[in-house]
Amino acid sequence: MNSLKDIWSQFQKFIRLNQDVFIRFSNDRYESGNSLIVVLASLLSIYIPFILNASSTNISDIVFYGLVDGVFAWLFATLASWFLLTRAFNTIIEITNLLIFTGYTHGILGIFGIIILVNNYISIPQNIFQLLTLLIFGWMYFVLTKALATAFLLDKRTSSIASVTFLAILIFFSDPIRIFV
Repeated sequence: MNSLKDIWSQFQKFIRLNQDVFIRFSNDRYESGNSLIVVLASLLSIYIPFILNASSTNISDIVFYGLVDGVFAWLFATLASWFLLTRAFNTIIEITNLLIFTGYTHGILGIFGIIILVNNYISIPQNIFQLLTLLIFGWMYFVLTKALATAFLLDKRTSSIASVTFLAILIFFSDPIRIFV
């Protein structure tokens, strides 16, 4: 495992579509622990603005169960994408490698925390908030599609279908993400 500073720099390279990082991640099965840290950080960034403005007494329970639910949804969506890739498209991919790519892609959802925090101080119109939500999910789709195509040498159609499957299941099963959809 790396330090948080190293994980942050790897995440920045990942979302900037650095192909060297994609190839290095596909050969490093121990990077999946770092991807779990990225997922937890993105889920925490969603809950931090709610914690700051909460008047509820059981906010720790809400955050804890939200984190557990978000991690479960990430794992389930990754498993569904892996099953689709291995069974329907007959590709050989280790699930730990796919966890790395979906985990780092999940980190993009941390932008929602920043948007909510800004919305607490400056009121963002609803149509701009919806546009930002579409841009974030579009960016996630584009990054994951490009990462899967580059790292596993998949064709664009296959990586696109796997990315859509991951995002659809993630949105459907994750309560913290369904807040924004």
